[in-house]
Parts: sequence; structure tokens; C-alpha cells
Amino acid sequence: MKIAVASGKGGAGKTSIAASLVLAKRGVLAMDLDVEEPNLGILLGCSPGELRPVHQPVAYVEPDLCSGCGRCAQACAYGAIAWFGSGLPVVNESLCHGCGVCPLVCPTGAMREREKVIGEIRSGFVDGAPFLEGRLEVGGVSTVRLIEATIQAGESLHADDWIMDAPPGASCPVSAVLREADAAILVVEPTPFGLSDVAGVLEVVADMKKPAGIVANKTGMGDLSLDDLCRRFSVEVFARYPFTRSAAKAGARGVCPYRSEETWVWKTESLWRAIERRFS
Repeated sequence: MKIAVASGKGGAGKTSIAASLVLAKRGVLAMDLDVEEPNLGILLGCSPGELRPVHQPVAYVEPDLCSGCGRCAQACAYGAIAWFGSGLPVVNESLCHGCGVCPLVCPTGAMREREKVIGEIRSGFVDGAPFLEGRLEVGGVSTVRLIEATIQAGESLHADDWIMDAPPGASCPVSAVLREADAAILVVEPTPFGLSDVAGVLEVVADMKKPAGIVANKTGMGDLSLDDLCRRFSVEVFARYPFTRSAAKAGARGVCPYRSEETWVWKTESLWRAIERRFS
């Protein structure tokens, strides 16, 4: 079973919940797919392993072959090629998706592609179980491609159960994770901002027809009712984790609250039972 742990906003406690689920069940493949800000390995105390670079093709121009026809710029769906009616086209590598269209439409063979490092996959172990982390190059924008490469690396490990720490929000990177998930756990703070943001993710989950459950985190700091949200999207609250200063301090030190808070232990065990009851 592949479980994506997501949230509508950063800071809701998504990674703490994901780490707790990993620690509460032996043999689970832990995967950090929040590739712009990966920190699941820190909370898990992951032992270091191998690093593997991830490449993406990007377009470039051979000036001596270019006729200046502009077909490449007209065909680029991502606006990565600028051409002003004459002269050589200019490729913006940050916008290039490596789709391969421009070499196909170029009549002179001037448009080529070369491999560019967009990030890396870090592997390791947590209590003997495998761990994978996608890490985007600083300033990089190829988030989805790196997420897909990390998921592909996970497939080769043939693990039965996955916990995937997804990026926050409701954008394309989250959708890339949800596509591979059997179900989603959505972490929400019971505050006006928290409820508003997680509603966007629930809409994505509903459109993708993925089963989902809610985890309310930091209860006590905010206590808005989740009943309307649950009725609207036909989901239920699987667990509620209270806010405590000790849990916050543990997280600030890079320690998962599961390792320091007895409450987190039994709540996470209860959460796993809810997941297996609802999604199995």
C-alpha cells in the first residue's frame, strides 16, 4: 500500500506525521518527495547511503546550423525558446522541459539536447528499512521530473508499504505524488488558514479519485470544527494530535515527536489501524 502524506500548507506537521508512520511500522519504505525542502531523513535519523544524480535533457542551439526560421520557438509549449523574428533563438534552460519537440521541428538540425543535472536521489536506511530522498538542485525548477525519478527508484526496491512525504500545497508536484499513491493522508491545522488550504488538496484528491483521510495536528492551538470539510469531501478524521511545547522543541532539534512523546506513539499506532481499516 502506497500512502501519500500531504498538507495544504507548510508547517502543518506533515513530515512529523509521515516520520511517525514510518517509525511505527517496521519495513516501510520511507520516501521524501518534498524535493525542494527535504527533511524527512533528519526526523528519521536516516543513516547516509548512496547519492545518484538525476539528469534531464535541455535544448541548445548549434549556431552554425541555425537558419533563424523560428520554428523551434513556435513549437515550444513552455515558452522556453525566445526568437524575435530574426537571428538565433535563445533557450531558457530553466523553462525547458526536455520534451524533444524542438529538435523534431528544426529543419536544419540546429536544435540539439544535452543532459543537465537537475538534482539527486539520496538513499539510506532507517532501522534497517530503505529510505529514499529526492533533492532538487538549488535554483532548479524540474520538480516533477525529480519526483518521478525518485518514485521510479522506489519501485526497484519492491517494498510492500510506502510512506511518501509529499510537497505541501495543491500544485503539480503534489499531483505527481498522488498519481502513484493508493491513498492519501492529509494533515491539517484546525485553523481558518489550515482548513482553507487543505480544501484545495482535497479537491485534487477527489478529482483523482483517491481515497483519503484527515489528520488534525496541533489541536489546542486551533479548534475549528472539521465536520463541514469532512461532509463536503466524504472523508473522516483518522487522528488528532495535540500541540505540546515538548513536541515542538523536539521537532526544532530535528527529532521526530514519535521518539520523545508517548502520546504520539499510541496515536500513531491508532492512525495505522485506521489506515488499514479504511484503505486495505
